Amino acid sequence: QEYDRLIVGLRTPGRGLVVEGPSGIGKTTSVLKAIVELNLTKNVLTLNARKHADREMIAVLPGMDPIGLVLIDDFHRLDENVKRSVADFMKTLADEESEASKLIVVGINKAGDSLVRLAVDLNNRIDTIKFESNPEELVDELVRKGEEALNIQLSSRDEIIAEAHGSF
Repeated sequence: QEYDRLIVGLRTPGRGLVVEGPSGIGKTTSVLKAIVELNLTKNVLTLNARKHADREMIAVLPGMDPIGLVLIDDFHRLDENVKRSVADFMKTLADEESEASKLIVVGINKAGDSLVRLAVDLNNRIDTIKFESNPEELVDELVRKGEEALNIQLSSRDEIIAEAHGSF
């Protein structure tokens, strides 16, 4: 449901983008799909806060410019000083409306709030897109469309829908 906002957020120069929601809901997958759809893949750097080498790169990002399009996944895993530095960098990029640098932060619920808490003046300079669990009716619709496309009927459709926990 938030995919159109994601596309607009990716197109807006310099403005930071925060994508937050429950674990496993499809946040990173959606961002990567939108990047492909917008043909931005050649200038994207994907970093994951769970990887030691990536954490080191994330820590030095604010000293680099231009950075192109950078996606920081699992942002919630970073220490507070690095988060603060990234928040300040996002504010600078937004103020400059940078065409050559954009940061996308992906994390669990309240990732955007943690950024704003660290840099209060960032509040109106980022777009926060909240991914929520989808209602079972939408998951059911998706499964039914898959059945139609494959010309099959799943005997375990109800179990699949229940196990999806609102995730596509």
